[in-house]
Amino acid sequence: MSDSLHGEIGAPIYVDHICWLTAEDHLYTLDWPTPDDYVYVSPHIYMEDHYYGRVGTLTRSLMADGRRVTAGDLALMVLERLCTKPYWDWLILAQTCPERHALNAPLARMLETAPWRVNHPLGITHMGALAGTEAIQVALWSMLTNERTAIVLVEQRILHEDGQNGYGQSSEPKGDLGDMAVALEAGLGQGALQVHYAGKRIIRSDEATVFASEALGIIREWMDGHAAEHVILQSRLGLRLNGSVLHISPSKTICVPQTDYQSGDVWIQLADKLERGIIRPDDRVMLVSWDDDRMISACCVHVIRLPILSRLTMNQEIKTS
Repeated sequence: MSDSLHGEIGAPIYVDHICWLTAEDHLYTLDWPTPDDYVYVSPHIYMEDHYYGRVGTLTRSLMADGRRVTAGDLALMVLERLCTKPYWDWLILAQTCPERHALNAPLARMLETAPWRVNHPLGITHMGALAGTEAIQVALWSMLTNERTAIVLVEQRILHEDGQNGYGQSSEPKGDLGDMAVALEAGLGQGALQVHYAGKRIIRSDEATVFASEALGIIREWMDGHAAEHVILQSRLGLRLNGSVLHISPSKTICVPQTDYQSGDVWIQLADKLERGIIRPDDRVMLVSWDDDRMISACCVHVIRLPILSRLTMNQEIKTS
């Protein structure tokens, strides 16, 4: 049996708008020999080389109009599309990967650059992919009635990884990773998507068969407790479980894509399924995120009506900060 860290069913929040942007690896170029913004990225290079005993870690860039796009820029893009008011009560920004501008945090740059006012800015980090669902709990802890919140999830991998073997790790295939920014317009009371935080659980064993058995048991328990018809798994979790996902219930499982968009992955999958009519009003969906180790987290989304869905692409105008 697995450990339960949080599991009670509490009050929901509501999401009215999902805006998302993805940046796949083929859009990036390697910085070689030395990037012109070396002063910004050098702390990351020094730490990476020291930690792994390497020399000359390379960085990579996402370019637009001759300028490097940072994670803060990606977050601003989705937030500007999301913004329908001159202010937000709360801005919750979740980011784990290092920001390219190592000496200037993205939240501060965003608040200075954006045209709207934020009463309570909050940054959270070191949550990895779990931020996709744990940010819901953070919002529930933060918001009061009638307050509006923008939840922004963003990750950009600026350090070039030359395969898992380069880090002395196993080369077990895990599928592709992609960078992204996702923004959710959230509030209390009512809205298009009713979202209940379901809990966070620890899986005791990382041995493949035991891991799959425990994970599936937890997911079934969550689905039964929230009367969910569908489940969206963090893409890498779905690949880790492999064919075992069918044992959740063949009629309830949604296929797992090959590319994992980190903390935004479950919300991007949900938005895509809503856009394509695979998930419809009155459906209940479990979103299950995974930390790539032994912890999973979930929330249940009840689709009251279709939210506003805004899919941005990288060939649209990019405003850099």
